[in-house]
Amino acid sequence: MWTAGQIWASRALSAAAFVVVGRQLEPSAFGLVALATGIIAVLTIISDSGLATYVIRRPVVDERTRSTAFWTSLGLSIALAGALAACAPLLADAYDQPELVPVLLWLSLNLLLAGANSLPNALMRRELRFKALAARATAATLVGSVTAIVAALAGAGVWSLVAQVLVGSLTNTVMLWCAVSWRPHLSFDRRQAREMLAFGSKLLGIDLLMQARDRGEEFVLAGIASATVLGYWTVGTRLVKLVQDTGSSVISSVATPTFSKIQDDLPRMSRAYETAMAASGALIFPAMLFLAATSTDLVPWLLGEQWAVTGSIAQVTAVTAAIGVFSYFDRTVFVAVGKLRPELLLVLGIVVSHLAVVVLAASHGLFALAVALLVRQAATFPVRQIVLHRAVGIPYRCLLRSARVLLAAVVMAGIVLAVLHLLTTDVRWVRVAVSAGVAGVVYPGLLLLFARPVAREFTVDVRNIVSRRRARSTAGSDQEVPASPVP
Repeated sequence: MWTAGQIWASRALSAAAFVVVGRQLEPSAFGLVALATGIIAVLTIISDSGLATYVIRRPVVDERTRSTAFWTSLGLSIALAGALAACAPLLADAYDQPELVPVLLWLSLNLLLAGANSLPNALMRRELRFKALAARATAATLVGSVTAIVAALAGAGVWSLVAQVLVGSLTNTVMLWCAVSWRPHLSFDRRQAREMLAFGSKLLGIDLLMQARDRGEEFVLAGIASATVLGYWTVGTRLVKLVQDTGSSVISSVATPTFSKIQDDLPRMSRAYETAMAASGALIFPAMLFLAATSTDLVPWLLGEQWAVTGSIAQVTAVTAAIGVFSYFDRTVFVAVGKLRPELLLVLGIVVSHLAVVVLAASHGLFALAVALLVRQAATFPVRQIVLHRAVGIPYRCLLRSARVLLAAVVMAGIVLAVLHLLTTDVRWVRVAVSAGVAGVVYPGLLLLFARPVAREFTVDVRNIVSRRRARSTAGSDQEVPASPVP
């Protein structure tokens, strides 16, 4: 659970930097960097091409395999970084954003860093060294966040966000290579490289489609509106994503290797899937629905009144994210059992519908876009569950525990909304504080009422964590305080 604490600390640091920087920067700065990082994210997926997953899933990984995967990923990242640098002026002209050119040139360095750290990251995940990975991610987030805060306060504007990305990535890369003993050899197997890329091609298609889904609205908004409009959308959704990632990252980081080890045992796979989804829901459902209930007060209180318009966007996006919990681990299951074709077809349909909704709704305003995407999420969730059941055999009953947790969170959010309606004060921090207190008191009881097994498991886990920490603390004290010498 040190891993969980470190990941949550990392997310808390990101949130703190987001709040401080958000108070200093204009919406156009967030929109510009969101557009650039979206482009970088797509190219980073291509540079990996499923090589990391190939290394994680392979039963035996020898020296030639490791070196081949490393040089393939690094070579792809270098080629893509060069192509991006050459095409940066064209992209800037296409979006009518001349300021995009230097931002893309500097952020193209992040592609090189991604290519360099892909394999050591995969090796550590393969060895289940999640504690070490989380520690390095926390350190990288800390350094990047401090850099962004200092730069923003110094008036660096958009470059504070660029510096946050690059400094954080560089720190993570250096620490990753210090953590692994392996170093690349000058060996390369063309046959194995083709085998890796053939495996990764299916995964790459899915990853690119997922990026099209996740980044589609950013590219469309930047194209039909402006960087300022994209900035409002980015800030309105980023708070939701920070909370969402905090709740899911701990479980998601161990899901792929865990599911891969039990891929031939469907009952165990089903139980693991059910447990992972219920555990994520126990954290994310109440967080998302609390945001949905309070974001019109919370967002302007945190970021300033200039961002008040984004509160309603965050409100709807939070509900969308809550529904998305039911689809968190579908892809992980498909990858673990090697059923990539159903996932590819499924994601293709979802992405097409997603982009169609974005194109049709974006011109009607950001709130209309958020509502349309909520409807799209609610409509596609049952389809994913049907495909997962038919392709893998995961029973529908695995949804019941998560549904009960969601019911507890929905009732909690309803109570919070009722309390906010009764409050007579307009002071935002008071309204947020009262809402948080009410949610903290009523949610545990509602979880016991509607999802007692999940609540019991959570309580047992907390007690075990506390017991282990006390045991370690006692052992450490015994070692650090030696007995007094006898005269």
